[in-house]
Amino acid sequence: MRGGGGGGWAVLVVLAGVAAVTAVEYTNQFAVVVAGGRERAARAAAKHGCSLVDSIGDLTDHYLFECHTVHKRSTQHSRHHTDRLRETDEILWADQQYYKTRRKRDGAGDGGGLTEELLNEISDSGPSAAGPLRRATLKEDPPPAPQEPPPQTEFRRSTAADYWPDPLFKEQWYLNGGARDGSDMNVLPAWQQGYRGQGVVVSILDDGIQPNHPDLAANYDGRASLDINDDDDDPTPRDDGFNRHGTRCAGEVAAIAGNQYCGVGVAPNASIGGVRMLDGGVNDYVEAKALSYRRNYIDVYSASWGPEDDGKTVDGPGPLARRAFIEGVLKGRGGKGSIFVWASGNGGRYVDNCNCDGYTNSIFTLSISSATQGGKKPWYLEECASTLATTYSSGTSASAPLAAGIIALTLGANPNLTWRDMQYITLMTSRPEPLAHELGWLTNGVGRKVSHKFGYGLMDAGAMVDLARRWHTVPTQHICITPLDSRTRRIPAEEGGELHTSMEVNACQGSPQSVNFLEHVQCKVTLTHVPRGGLRILLSSPSGTVSTLLFERPQDVLGSSFDRWPFMSVHFWGERPEGVWNLTVVNTKAAASAGTSSSDSVLKEWQLILYGTEQEPVHLTPAEQGTGSDAGAGHSAVVSRSEDSSPGVYCSRSCVLACQSQPAADMCKRCRDHYESPCQRWCDPGTYYGGEAGCQPCHATCATCLGRLANQCMDCAAGHYLIADLSVCVPACPDGYFTANETCQSCGPHCTACDGSANHCVSCAPHLFLHNSQCVASCPAGTYRLQQRSVGR
Repeated sequence: MRGGGGGGWAVLVVLAGVAAVTAVEYTNQFAVVVAGGRERAARAAAKHGCSLVDSIGDLTDHYLFECHTVHKRSTQHSRHHTDRLRETDEILWADQQYYKTRRKRDGAGDGGGLTEELLNEISDSGPSAAGPLRRATLKEDPPPAPQEPPPQTEFRRSTAADYWPDPLFKEQWYLNGGARDGSDMNVLPAWQQGYRGQGVVVSILDDGIQPNHPDLAANYDGRASLDINDDDDDPTPRDDGFNRHGTRCAGEVAAIAGNQYCGVGVAPNASIGGVRMLDGGVNDYVEAKALSYRRNYIDVYSASWGPEDDGKTVDGPGPLARRAFIEGVLKGRGGKGSIFVWASGNGGRYVDNCNCDGYTNSIFTLSISSATQGGKKPWYLEECASTLATTYSSGTSASAPLAAGIIALTLGANPNLTWRDMQYITLMTSRPEPLAHELGWLTNGVGRKVSHKFGYGLMDAGAMVDLARRWHTVPTQHICITPLDSRTRRIPAEEGGELHTSMEVNACQGSPQSVNFLEHVQCKVTLTHVPRGGLRILLSSPSGTVSTLLFERPQDVLGSSFDRWPFMSVHFWGERPEGVWNLTVVNTKAAASAGTSSSDSVLKEWQLILYGTEQEPVHLTPAEQGTGSDAGAGHSAVVSRSEDSSPGVYCSRSCVLACQSQPAADMCKRCRDHYESPCQRWCDPGTYYGGEAGCQPCHATCATCLGRLANQCMDCAAGHYLIADLSVCVPACPDGYFTANETCQSCGPHCTACDGSANHCVSCAPHLFLHNSQCVASCPAGTYRLQQRSVGR
């Protein structure tokens, strides 16, 4: 099976050791593997006094048995029955199911009534995984120096907040330039190029979604939906006031735009489904069925849940869920690989670390963190080396679906992207600059900024779409496993004591799995130390990049070991792996004070697993030959002109410096993300630059434009008004808009018509009343309702 490239695939199943869990509740259900089809599985079940309950999602040959001679619920593992199943010729594998603790990553509940200002104070001065020891151990980049004013932005005639008429869109600051320094996730250029998620299917794995919600109904996709908890096809959550998490996540992805209701999703034309799986007992079967459900129909799975974010849990997917991830990237989307997006964790108040979460530190997931409106670390954020990128949000629950929406836009630009392509594009286009006010940024061996808080930075939808159109599939993934270093070493007992060990790595050169360009790096560690939370573990590469695999966790006072736990880092991406790798284990709390002898604190073994490619992974089509639609003829509605660029040449937004002079005036002098990028040539009014075809005429209604279509106008021809949120020029403004400076501006919230300004309503939505040019839900005291749904005195 092909996956991520044009050759054979190698996949490593990392069996992560998990700390012992007390009070495990086992069921009478067993997951089994039976080759030969469903009828053979049913016969095997009957042979052992069991019933065949279900196939396990789309997993090959995996089934669920319910065995009637075993207690439905018990604290005792039925090892005898498990062994009997495993000893049967037709059953290749069997595992008794037990319930797992899985929590929604809902920041709203944790935040209470805290204000933005107070949260920022907590973020700046509260408990942090990056304490004084970190500054002594890691070499961080200095705070950013004052920057020159950014290049002047031209051709933008309306604010992003006016792009959609939906009443709450103006409050979606993360989409319309409302963050610090006018930043957002740059979705507007993608929308303006016609990429709004159409043709892409996203499913929310959560507590269900509301199919008939007015802002979701038109985008709801029943084929991408399932109710595992009640075993039917309707994912509607129980109406108990608590099960709204999944519906909210679905709205972040695909809330309908332009319907003048609520707000808009990042991908407002995407198909959205939901799997109801968290509103009941969760076990390995439930997770695997959700993660593998219709993997050749669903493109993106968004998950905002995981083990306890309590600062003391070490837990991850079971064998079925791991198999679902592996088969998903191998077989999902017709071999291009399912895309799994995961919220990085909300355990910041407990100084938790998301590298102790086997879902967010999996190579198969895009782990997404959060940033505040001010571009700072929020109080709930978990720092770890496995985080790939960041979105603005009020909790990592929102981060995952926001990222899933951006990924849907990117797939719209290039549906052939593999799961690994998407990880490359995400990290190469993410922007550190909006988050540079937060300390802790490092520069890795290939010159990229990266952070334990934010990964490679803020996701940039416009840049992702542009890069996707030019992208060539990355080469086959290679996996190089180093020899196991099992020499036992003592971890110093004194507080601040450090254990240093190193490994010479040849990156499997001369073998079929040679790696020359790194992607993910896993470090499997087995050690004993009490308290386990008193350790910090760092890994440094031959290029000198230092990545903290584990920060100390003050709440983890009872745990005592890691058993081949696969800590993962994305910080070495693009580096050469050959050379000496150094592992450092720091005892941040004296072992004696925890009641254990120094001889009990030992590093027993460690091993590196290097993922990457043998050949240079990034190859791009020249911009004018990109695979985008006609809607993508212009690269962005926001075009920057740099003072030292060649006359008549406007640089792409990915240029750090100006464009080169002739004979290569169409390329940047230096690009933000180390790949070539085109410049946009200036054409006369009424025309646009069409690549090799030269300057081409705009639509007759446009004075200036980004392409030939009627919905690619930037300014209008005489006698026309620009509807900025649609990029269309019309002879007269339609209902819901008012005329201002030769443009059609959206009326205020709930107005169906207005006059002179957004807040001067003339008529209201059917359920509202007009009072003093405002739309209100009920008549104020001293007034009465008129039949025309206005208010009289």
